[in-house]
Amino acid sequence: MMEPVMPMPSVTVYTVPNCLDCGAVKNLLDEAGIPYREVDISRIPDSREALALLSGLRSVPQVFVDGRFVGQVAEVRHLVRTGRLQAMLTHPPGAAQPHTSPRSDPPAGGS
Repeated sequence: MMEPVMPMPSVTVYTVPNCLDCGAVKNLLDEAGIPYREVDISRIPDSREALALLSGLRSVPQVFVDGRFVGQVAEVRHLVRTGRLQAMLTHPPGAAQPHTSPRSDPPAGGS
C-alpha cells in the first residue's frame, strides 16, 4: 500500500533590502539546505501592518512555515540548530506519522 505523498511545507521569509538580520536568517536557511520563498515587503503598502496582524510584530525578517509564524533570527537559529525546523518540514502537524508498535521489554527477573 502506497503512502500518500504530502507536499513539503512552504517556508516564506518576509524581508526588506539592506537588512542585516534578513541576510542572517536567509544564510541560516541556505546553510541548512532549507528552500524558502523571499518576499521583499519594502514596496508593498501597509505590509508591516499586515505582518503585525499575523505575527504581532512589525519588524523583519519574519519566517513562516505553511502560513504559521515561527520567528525571527534568534528563533530560526535555535530551530535550525536543534533540528526542530527540519522536523517541522518533514513531519508537519497533522501529517500522518510513521506507525510504531509499543515497545515491549522482557520481564524483569531473568528466565
